[in-house]
Amino acid sequence: MKYYSNEFDEALDSVVHYQKYPEMKPWIGCDYATSTIKILVIGESHYLDVGSTYHHDPQEWYGGVIVSDKKDSGWIKTRNIISNGIESKWKSKSKTIYRNIEKALLESSANLSEQKSAFNTIAFLNYFQRPAEQTGKSIKVSKLDSEVSKSVVGQVVKVISPEIIIFTSSLAWDHAKRSNLIKEFDKQSIKYTRTPHPGMPWWNRVSKAYGNRTGKQHFVHFVNAALRTNA
Repeated sequence: MKYYSNEFDEALDSVVHYQKYPEMKPWIGCDYATSTIKILVIGESHYLDVGSTYHHDPQEWYGGVIVSDKKDSGWIKTRNIISNGIESKWKSKSKTIYRNIEKALLESSANLSEQKSAFNTIAFLNYFQRPAEQTGKSIKVSKLDSEVSKSVVGQVVKVISPEIIIFTSSLAWDHAKRSNLIKEFDKQSIKYTRTPHPGMPWWNRVSKAYGNRTGKQHFVHFVNAALRTNA
């Protein structure tokens, strides 16, 4: 069963980075285009298997590395990762981020309970367009990483026109602000926020930064507030 849509792929295929790495095209749920509110969730980055180094040099990576012969190339296939997670009901520990995002979406007022997965109705991509150097760790962001990420994410947003964007990575959020990408979202009248990483303890801890809510509660509150505004 197919859970994602190719509806926007013609436009996404014009993004130079996706011409080099089509595996990294964003997840677009099969019902995203007709959803009550169009939500884009932004994560941090992919990572590769222990021992892989072919992605360590930013210049080489963005120049285009052949990944089809790499044993861990599946680790950057965003759509396959999420599709497999839906099928397995997010059983793998590595799927914690997606499982917790789905739980938050289901607790919101977005009426997603009848879906096979809440991911059917949302879009998702990682902000940084190069996998992190160390498996399971944050990427060491170079100037080139920052520039390419701003460009790619900005192009994706223009193509899929989300109404709200939720950053689930402080590192991604900080670089989006620093690069002035957030100001571009303002110009497009997109509502946005950030939460802690859904796989980290702060997701379930109360914080003043989130109005004395947990990260999860802030996520749900933000979606619900956006839905009320759109009503």
